Amino acid sequence: MNLDLHVHSCFSQDSKTPVEAIVKQAYVVGLDGLAITDHNTTDAYFKAREIVEQTGLDLVIVPGVEVSTQDGHMIALGVENPPPAGTPFNETANQVRHDGGVIVAPHPYKLWRNGIGSLKGRSLDAVEVLNSRSVVGFANYLVARAAAHLGLGVTGGSDAHSLGMVGLAYTDVIVKSGASAKDILNAIKSGRSEAKGYMSPRRHVLAHPFKAFVRHFHK
Repeated sequence: MNLDLHVHSCFSQDSKTPVEAIVKQAYVVGLDGLAITDHNTTDAYFKAREIVEQTGLDLVIVPGVEVSTQDGHMIALGVENPPPAGTPFNETANQVRHDGGVIVAPHPYKLWRNGIGSLKGRSLDAVEVLNSRSVVGFANYLVARAAAHLGLGVTGGSDAHSLGMVGLAYTDVIVKSGASAKDILNAIKSGRSEAKGYMSPRRHVLAHPFKAFVRHFHK
């Protein structure tokens, strides 16, 4: 099953994409599921789940949130209630695990995007080894090598902040058709996943910081 496990919606301050559009786009591009991982909120998860239930689309909606920990960003998958922001990474990880979730390090070597830096000493289940917003992709190579050395699961995600980016990078999870979100996350933790996809066109990558600057200037 193919899932984009790193997508942002209008519930994030740095994206304006409606949840309805993301869900439809995921289906159109052939994904089997996705996780909308907005910053410090899971509101989009409940909206996406409602849309799928109402429309009957064959998509698995995985609960997710990108948490702003004291040490950098964490993606917590499988939790419906986001842990508090601003606490140490490993302390946040303990809370996520207590709630039955899975801890992923997104773009860890992108320090200017609040990555956590070194993976050593971090309480992790998996690492995002393919982030489509990496302009040259070398960071993805380094992260994949580190994840393999540490024996961690891997994920891929578009890190989409606009509709056209959804599904550009994704996680290919080895599970039976019809698997639940829990089955998918267990497979990732067990090493039964691969990161696949492409880099986003540079116009998408460069447009995001420019729009963020414009929003900040207007404020």
